[in-house]
Amino acid sequence: MSEHEDPSRSGNPEQRAEPEQLEKERKLITIIVDGDPHQVRRGKWIVRELKAALGIDPAKILAQITPHGLKDLDDSAEIELHDREQFMTHARSGGSS
Repeated sequence: MSEHEDPSRSGNPEQRAEPEQLEKERKLITIIVDGDPHQVRRGKWIVRELKAALGIDPAKILAQITPHGLKDLDDSAEIELHDREQFMTHARSGGSS
């Protein structure tokens, strides 16, 4: 394929950037953690990676706020995030015996 046939080189780069930016924004959702909104990508996350992306202390537990109460999330669990989902953090309880 010659460089004239390469579709990635056709068109104005600024025109391509706008749809790419819109697509990126469509993939972002807002979740609420400890009362504060955070924009993250939609979809599946490993809890420890989400905590790192949000700057949450790895020593804390991330808990999902559900209609039935709090659901503590294991750091290695995979969760699917949805817009306006609510979470809170809290200290780990217990200790070594």
